[in-house]
Amino acid sequence: MFLALTALVDEPRHGYGIVQEVDRLSGGRVQLKIGSLYGVLDRLAADGLVGLDREEVQQGRLRRYYRLTDDGARALAAEAARLAANAEVATARLRARADTGPETAAPESAPRERGRSSTGRAPSTRPATALAVLACTALTALAARAAADGGVA
Repeated sequence: MFLALTALVDEPRHGYGIVQEVDRLSGGRVQLKIGSLYGVLDRLAADGLVGLDREEVQQGRLRRYYRLTDDGARALAAEAARLAANAEVATARLRARADTGPETAAPESAPRERGRSSTGRAPSTRPATALAVLACTALTALAARAAADGGVA
């Protein structure tokens, strides 16, 4: 759904045009099947996220062009903000892990010193990670509020 909506941001497209644009946007990682796409388009239209722009006859076949609606643009902005926030949290956690090194579990039989982790290190609060998570949470809330108000996040 995300890439199908993204494919319609700049101009209306017919089904095969959407398939080609999704392939281009994803660098070939996502290849929609035309049969699956029409089910997705029907659901998006029923939800008011896309609308029929026009119909044209080309080589004896009817082509339906779909466009992104204002509701669709708001939904796409909210989803983009959600995905970006999730990516930021994952990136922050990976940075923190790289800074401290991966922790491995101590064997169950090994006694642990009070106040020490399974690696024998003193526990770390990782303030940079906590700050990054807090910042991502705030950005997500702001993006959701902007999307709800009709702005682009």
